Amino acid sequence: MPDYQKMYHSLFNDVTDAIAKLQQAQQKTEEMYMDSKETVLTPFLKKRVRNRKMTGTRPRQGKSRPLTMNGDGAVSP
Repeated sequence: MPDYQKMYHSLFNDVTDAIAKLQQAQQKTEEMYMDSKETVLTPFLKKRVRNRKMTGTRPRQGKSRPLTMNGDGAVSP
């Protein structure tokens, strides 16, 4: 019967090592970027969003037509 506990620990250790190696590679390239003489940091300003009330209706698309009332009281475009 396979030793699942041993298999799990082996896999966990290998995955943990791989994650650590990827983090080191990322940190190394970030440091290379920050040390570059060509680095220009540009702040992005957050756009101001209007506070709109939710009306439950969608905005009309295209030309708007006036609504008319039929003889039976129903409204049609």
